[in-house]
Amino acid sequence: MFEWSTAHGLDVQIRAALVDADCVRRYHEAGVKVNVWTVNTPEEYSRLSNLGVDYMVTDYLSPESL
Repeated sequence: MFEWSTAHGLDVQIRAALVDADCVRRYHEAGVKVNVWTVNTPEEYSRLSNLGVDYMVTDYLSPESL
């Protein structure tokens, strides 16, 4: 997935549980945004925010709802 998405300049959508700091760093260095799904706990929201993901999909309307 990394080679294909970076070669085509496409953002990636990755299940939140699979994302770590190295993943985010590699995609960002290649100029690709990292979108994650589904983030439904405050802990997961904080973890992914700290990693620098670009977008998060959740079942809630706002981070305050988590």
